[in-house]
Amino acid sequence: MADNSQNHEADQDAGLFAATSGTPTEVRYDPTGDQELAAVIVQAIADQTRTETYHESPLHDYIDVGAIETLLFGTQPNELTGSATQTITFQYRNFLVTVRADGVIQLSGTDSCSPRRN
Repeated sequence: MADNSQNHEADQDAGLFAATSGTPTEVRYDPTGDQELAAVIVQAIADQTRTETYHESPLHDYIDVGAIETLLFGTQPNELTGSATQTITFQYRNFLVTVRADGVIQLSGTDSCSPRRN
């Protein structure tokens, strides 16, 4: 007999964000580097969609990027506050963006940016 408990939990969480499609794209953010987290995310989405970076709707209008940096990376360089398993996920444009405390950023396209299949 199959264990469906995990499937049931996944179904409950599906309502939080639109369903994703395809394999996530990963980029790395260095919190001690010169580039800001917001710039890394926006550039990764621009690269993924093969478009110019989004100037008309800045990421800061959607989410408090400074809060993400503080929660995951601390307030001082090299002051990691969370383990690599801590993540923050939000939707920006047609992507789910997951930022991990180890600096990995995953981009997953939502079904709203690709044709739906039944």
